[in-house]
Amino acid sequence: MNTHLEKSKFDVSAKEFKLQELAMLSLTPVVRSIQHWWLQRAERHYLICADVELQRAKEAQMNVAYYQKRAALARSARI
Repeated sequence: MNTHLEKSKFDVSAKEFKLQELAMLSLTPVVRSIQHWWLQRAERHYLICADVELQRAKEAQMNVAYYQKRAALARSARI
């Protein structure tokens, strides 16, 4: 009788394990899809940040050129 009970517990455990395994198999593509979406979103965000920083650097370079030109004009007016 005790052996029958243990076998019954084993059968239930095996079925629960199989159900959990099936559930995990169905969730894995969903999780992978969410992770892929998140990483793609992060990539777009960082590329936008890089473009903004590049634009700021170009503007800073133009500002440097502008002020160097103004300094040269002031220098030439002084002489």
